[in-house]
Amino acid sequence: MSKHIVVIGSVAIDNTIFTQVLPGAGTTTIADSYFQNIGGKGANQACAALFLGSDVTFIGAVGNDNNGEMVKKFLKENKLDARLITSKQPTGVAFIMLEEQTAENRILIIQGANNDIQIDDIKKNEDLFKKGDILLTQFESPIHTIEYVIKHAKEKEMLVIVNPAPIKKVDEKYYKYIDYFVPNEHELEALSGESDVIKGAKILLTKGVKNVIVTLGSKGSVLVNENEIIEVAPHKVHAIDTTAAGDSYLGALVNKLAEGKNIKAAMKFASKCSSITVTRKGAIVALPHKKDIK
Repeated sequence: MSKHIVVIGSVAIDNTIFTQVLPGAGTTTIADSYFQNIGGKGANQACAALFLGSDVTFIGAVGNDNNGEMVKKFLKENKLDARLITSKQPTGVAFIMLEEQTAENRILIIQGANNDIQIDDIKKNEDLFKKGDILLTQFESPIHTIEYVIKHAKEKEMLVIVNPAPIKKVDEKYYKYIDYFVPNEHELEALSGESDVIKGAKILLTKGVKNVIVTLGSKGSVLVNENEIIEVAPHKVHAIDTTAAGDSYLGALVNKLAEGKNIKAAMKFASKCSSITVTRKGAIVALPHKKDIK
């Protein structure tokens, strides 16, 4: 039986502009197309695991506005068990410029309601920590709330997985509660001060993290812990939109861990799912479902 996954994090309205060339400073560029969909790292990762067959509950926040209603309707239609806090702040939004030739993106986020997930909101959902087996969270929520969540989940003997995006300063005393820390190579360098991936990961191990998995985009991913280094090759595809690539990886990773698979198998599966996501436009709508995996 698959373990229960609790995802705590952000949800937002993604506004994506597809363009041949990203505009430079002081210039105007005519784009090719515009696409709006539901995103946010928390919702993305929760849906990524859900679509692959996991038992998932998501905690997030929306505003009392039309965007909030859009989020609620979308998550309900996709059958995600979502406990959404209603904030006085507007629902979060993201503005994404995507260069079609390279599939590289530039993202601006207005956090809005995502900044309003407080410790008291988490305490109101204590039942999830009693029945939950795995916690997955990111840094798009208030950092004091995330620190509480990480520590509390580990005290409840949950497996704790943290995606440190976007980069925020975390009190290093909370690192010891993290089982899997999953940054990309840029986040790793910012947190460790080391550009070499293996050296940077080992620096985080000395701070108490048990395992570091670094996602490397088109170069695959690598796990580093005190006993071993595991490298997983990427799946070569023609990418058209990399927006939710990392979130797809995280959702697939936790899906396999919830099924009891070993970490190398989970990483390989995550790489495959992420490679499917980047061949599609959008965030949640681009995520693969169980039936898509051959």
